[in-house]
Amino acid sequence: MAIRIAIVEDEEYQAQMLQRYLERFSRENHVTFSVRRFSEAVSLLDHYSPDYDLIYMDIRMPCINGMDAAYRLRALDQDVLLVFVTTLTQYAIQGYEVDALDYIVKPINYYDFALKLTRALKKLPQEAAEGMLLVGSENGTIRINPRSVRYVEVRGHQVIYHTLNGDVQQYSSLSQVEKQLDATQFVRCNSCFLVNLQYARAVKGYTLQLDEGELKISQPKKKRFMEAWETWLRSNGKA
Repeated sequence: MAIRIAIVEDEEYQAQMLQRYLERFSRENHVTFSVRRFSEAVSLLDHYSPDYDLIYMDIRMPCINGMDAAYRLRALDQDVLLVFVTTLTQYAIQGYEVDALDYIVKPINYYDFALKLTRALKKLPQEAAEGMLLVGSENGTIRINPRSVRYVEVRGHQVIYHTLNGDVQQYSSLSQVEKQLDATQFVRCNSCFLVNLQYARAVKGYTLQLDEGELKISQPKKKRFMEAWETWLRSNGKA
C-alpha cells in the first residue's frame, strides 16, 4: 500500500532531489511511495482533496509562500503531515502555528532527510490509516479518504466511488460499502446511490442536487434521507 506524498517545490533541482531521496529511502526500507509534484502551492490548494499522507512544502515560492499556503492547507485538511523544506529557518520555526511535523534546511542532506521521514512514517498508522477505505481496484489496493467521496454507485456487481479525484471501481456490493462508512454521513437516496451528505446542496421534489451534478431520490427512501440530512445539518451547525 503506497504512502501518498506531495512535493510542493518551485525549483526543479530541489524537487528532483527530494524525489531521488524518496526513491533511495524506498529501496533501502522497502516502503512504497506514490509521489506527486506541484511547482507552486496554488496548484495543490485548488481543488484540494485530503488524500495525502505527507506534504513537503517549500516556503519561498511564487504566488503564495509556503507558510501562507500552510494556513490555507490546514483549513482544508487538519490531519496531513506537513514538513517544510527551506533555507528560511526563522520562518520554519513558526511551523508550530500550522502544526508542522518538522522542517528540513536546504541544501538537503540525505541522512537528515531519512531521519525525519522515518519519524513521519511512525505517525502514519494512527493518523493516516485510521478511517481510510481500502479499495481493491484493477490497479491494486487504493486508499480513499471517505471525506473525498461524493457518493457511491452500484452497477451490477461493481461499486463506483465518485471522489473529488475521479472515479474508482471495485467488485463489491453497496451493502458491503455501507458497513464501512459512517451511517450518519453516508445515506442512500435510492437503491443505487449512497450519498455523502457533506456534498448535498438542495432537494427539489425527488431530485438531489450535489455540489456537482444531480441524483434521483426514490419515493421509499425520501423520508429517511431527509431526516438523516436534517440531523447531519444540525450536528454540523449548518441548520
